[in-house]
Amino acid sequence: MKPPRSALLGPLIAPLFILARQGRVFEVFAFVFTFVTIFLLLAESLHPKVQLRKKPLPAPSVRLDIDGSSN
Repeated sequence: MKPPRSALLGPLIAPLFILARQGRVFEVFAFVFTFVTIFLLLAESLHPKVQLRKKPLPAPSVRLDIDGSSN
């Protein structure tokens, strides 16, 4: 199972906030980057790639007789 693409951006948040102490431009960039990362994580969790089955399961072609009698 692959992690969401936006989860790969998470480890960059901490270094950006350390860099944000160097000036106002870095601070704004770190805030925007963090906001975008959180927004992408929320957007991916609202639209999962897993979908519900719309038609019933097919009937099995072989039926196992687990409880039944032995021959």
